[in-house]
Amino acid sequence: MKLSGPVWLMQPIPYFGEPIGDGWIYEPKIDGWRMQLIRLDDGRVEVWGRRLEKEPNWTHKLPSLVEVGQKVLPPGTLLDCELYTRKGRRFIPSLFAKEKRLKPLVWVFDIIFYKGNFLGDLPLIQRKAILKGIGLQGPLHFLKFHQVVDLGRDLGKLLRNGHEGMVVKLLSSPYEVGRDSPLATQNWRKIKGR
Repeated sequence: MKLSGPVWLMQPIPYFGEPIGDGWIYEPKIDGWRMQLIRLDDGRVEVWGRRLEKEPNWTHKLPSLVEVGQKVLPPGTLLDCELYTRKGRRFIPSLFAKEKRLKPLVWVFDIIFYKGNFLGDLPLIQRKAILKGIGLQGPLHFLKFHQVVDLGRDLGKLLRNGHEGMVVKLLSSPYEVGRDSPLATQNWRKIKGR
């Protein structure tokens, strides 16, 4: 697979109560807008939303992300992330205004391409190590993850910290890119608290 532009991002499915134990991690569920930050092989940086059928090219609306992508990302890299603001989800539309009053906050949780190589066949734990090694800088932040110990207690902790829930992921899971639409995977499960 070659990086030529945005891809159909993998989607979590709801959690239905099945056992989650060894080999699973959890991340806070960020209630933002799903996004992909891409540095193409020719060096151009593009910013896209996840609903590709609506052609959500945000590149010209988010120039600060283009600038940081040029500084931080090597050509041939695609990050899977969540766009957010320090004031929460409802202020995300203001990031697209002509006169920006807020700066974007981007939580990066996966990497699909790196230096022109498709990483989807690697297990999540290896992709996380590559992502962490890039040296992201503001407004790009590596989304920290934790080993699942007690799902109920872990979820309660995230809810008390203001998150809407969690996403649990199998550390050995690949990243599956859809051909015509997003692929939902049982290897990623979302659990909402409200």
